[in-house]
Amino acid sequence: MFIPDNVSQYTNVYDVLKERGFIEQTTHDEEIRELLGRESVKFYIGFDPTADCLHVGHFMQVIIMMWMQKFGHTPIVLIGGGTAMVGDPSGRTDMRQMMTTETIQHNCDQFKKLFDKFIDFDEDFKYDGNGANKAPEAGKAVCVNNATWLMPLNYIDFIRDIGRHFSVNNMLRAECFKQRLEKGLSFLEFNYMLMQSYDFMALCRDLDCKMEFGGNDQWSNILGGVDLCRRELQKQVYGMTFSLLTTSEGKKMGKT
Repeated sequence: MFIPDNVSQYTNVYDVLKERGFIEQTTHDEEIRELLGRESVKFYIGFDPTADCLHVGHFMQVIIMMWMQKFGHTPIVLIGGGTAMVGDPSGRTDMRQMMTTETIQHNCDQFKKLFDKFIDFDEDFKYDGNGANKAPEAGKAVCVNNATWLMPLNYIDFIRDIGRHFSVNNMLRAECFKQRLEKGLSFLEFNYMLMQSYDFMALCRDLDCKMEFGGNDQWSNILGGVDLCRRELQKQVYGMTFSLLTTSEGKKMGKT
């Protein structure tokens, strides 16, 4: 699958995404548009391997990565082998089923095979959360797995260094947590926002990743990452969310 030339009058991918109705929210509308028009930008989208296949909602994110790559930007495809150990409470009315490490790894492998059908990857690129073996090849995407840097973290150090930047009061006001409070939100899931924010910080620090994209249900998590990069790295980064595909009942389209 590929996107043909001359399908839009615009030369800035921001305008193309806007024209096609993808963009729902941004952290800095004009700054993002200027950035995407001025330079080649590294950006990331995360996909938690909670099943061995992608769903049609994920396909929207894949299309956006294809557009970004076509216009000269570098997609960082993050497969959440680490965050899947916890489970994202966003858009959920109940806690996700726990999966074994073997199941998660199998799902990660299946995800990569599916991404290969749509995205052109630099297969020699490696990143382990401490540094990369080389710069991404021009015009190619890279794939990373956050298990490589989240799993070895020391919990006490993580809470001291990262957790101190997060206000519980603000977190409880986030939609991803607020809708779960009536039925119960586990402390395990409460850590998810910190982990996703840490992903953005690590990619910004080591790979000069300047943007995080996601579905509109990821807005609170993306804001957490933008704020963490500012506090820990003194760097300005940006977030953008896209409209969710929903069922006829207005519910998020999921893997089931």
